[in-house]
Amino acid sequence: MDFKTSDGIRINYYVYGTGKPVVLIHGFGGYQQIWCLQIKNLIQQGYQVITYDQRNHGASTRDEQLDSIEPLIKDLYELLNHLNVTKPFLIGHSMGASVIYGFLSYYTDFPLSGVIAIDQSPKMFNTVQWPYGYMDITRASYKLKLKEHGNVRETLNGVPSQVISKLEPEKEMFPFIRAENLTLLYDHAKRDWRLTLEKINIPTLLVTANQSPYFNGKFADVMRQANPQFISHQAVDQSGHVIMAEQANKFNKIMDNYLKEHQ
Repeated sequence: MDFKTSDGIRINYYVYGTGKPVVLIHGFGGYQQIWCLQIKNLIQQGYQVITYDQRNHGASTRDEQLDSIEPLIKDLYELLNHLNVTKPFLIGHSMGASVIYGFLSYYTDFPLSGVIAIDQSPKMFNTVQWPYGYMDITRASYKLKLKEHGNVRETLNGVPSQVISKLEPEKEMFPFIRAENLTLLYDHAKRDWRLTLEKINIPTLLVTANQSPYFNGKFADVMRQANPQFISHQAVDQSGHVIMAEQANKFNKIMDNYLKEHQ
């Protein structure tokens, strides 16, 4: 299914099942099919599941003017309103988590049941005071490092064949051209959402990967200490950046427990 945003972008989305809504948001260069091992699990437990391709990704429209994360944040808001979603859980991976951080910052009156953010530091630039950013990038080096993608393997041991079989057809039909979206990536990298998390007043779970090639999971402990009432942290072992696909059983158990606790 598709809907058109207020600026004319067509967003491709799927709605599965009925019940308490859970919205799954992929990261930079991702596709909504990355969540295939979560969808069935959630439907079986009586949740309504909503996935979508962010603008410039998957089956959604390419926006040649996209140079910041704000339109992605607004797209999420407009999709939720289009579907008349009430008190959803938002679950985001990588840049999808940052879209949620932005949503929490800009749409403070929108009622949410909770948030799960997967392997995404709220501040990607490293400084002496904040050594928990993306790899070793700084304000001086980020463009070169991000253009090269760090030349590292994103996952620890790849993702299961079930996920690959869902992703490959989408990648062939709707290839993501990294070079054409670097301005979006650069803007994403420049953001600092720490103050938003420090002030958040809904249950927020930060899920990190012990073998993430990108982030030191200690950022989640720092944020938890800054807001212990609403922020919690779960670290997943034997996983790289794409936790929900690489370690689906472990992640789903964490997700299930969190959702049950905060319904």
